[in-house]
Amino acid sequence: MDQKLNGMTSGEMIFAAIYSLSQKIMMLYSKAVLRETGLNWQDWRILRAVVSLQSCRAQDICEESGIKKSHVSNGLARLEEFGHISRVANKGDKRSRIVVSTEQGQDLVARAEPKLHEFEAQLSNQPDVGDPDALLNSLRSYKDELGRLLDGDDPGPDG
Repeated sequence: MDQKLNGMTSGEMIFAAIYSLSQKIMMLYSKAVLRETGLNWQDWRILRAVVSLQSCRAQDICEESGIKKSHVSNGLARLEEFGHISRVANKGDKRSRIVVSTEQGQDLVARAEPKLHEFEAQLSNQPDVGDPDALLNSLRSYKDELGRLLDGDDPGPDG
């Protein structure tokens, strides 16, 4: 595996390919989300979390969506500006606000979520795509093995 091609080892080529493909896949999926919702992928995840949780704090959205708090705060501001959510004073804690989805936000999720699920199902049913869960498990195993080889410096389940 120490062969060099264009100055890169085969291991480096694998890392570069995984990185490049993951970026391209995210850009294409983000395009599908934008087409169906008018929102960027991150704002869509935030809105889905708000609709799912019904009444929550920004921290709850972070935990539900896996998005950093600064990104959630910016996303909430955009979603509030678009009329998809509203933020009200938290009577129990003056330092935080409660986030709730508006009817408009709930309608958007109800309308777009089935279309995006169908899109994902169509993709998974393509014969050349294979089982997405098997691919994900394979990549997780690859990550775990890299962590083990680095003396247990495993970056964690998702990173």
